[in-house]
Amino acid sequence: MTNAAPAPGATAAAPVKTLAILSLVFGIVSIVLALFFPIGGVALGVAAIVLGFMSRKREAARSMALTGIILGFVGVAGSIVSWIVAAAMISQMMN
Repeated sequence: MTNAAPAPGATAAAPVKTLAILSLVFGIVSIVLALFFPIGGVALGVAAIVLGFMSRKREAARSMALTGIILGFVGVAGSIVSWIVAAAMISQMMN
């Protein structure tokens, strides 16, 4: 018989999804920061986008990476909208 049982306590090697997970987390946090701290929202949004594209090339978690990319773009857009609204409110108060 050539079928050998795996060693006790041995685990199967799980695919590494570190970049995809970081992209997803940074994308979520960038959306939250876009409302209260737009500079941080842009920084984490860009990080989510970059990590998502790196993950799509290197790792198997393509759907998680794509979600991180989309959330990163939403975070950057939300930060830009936040800046525009803040500028409009400031200019309205000055008049």
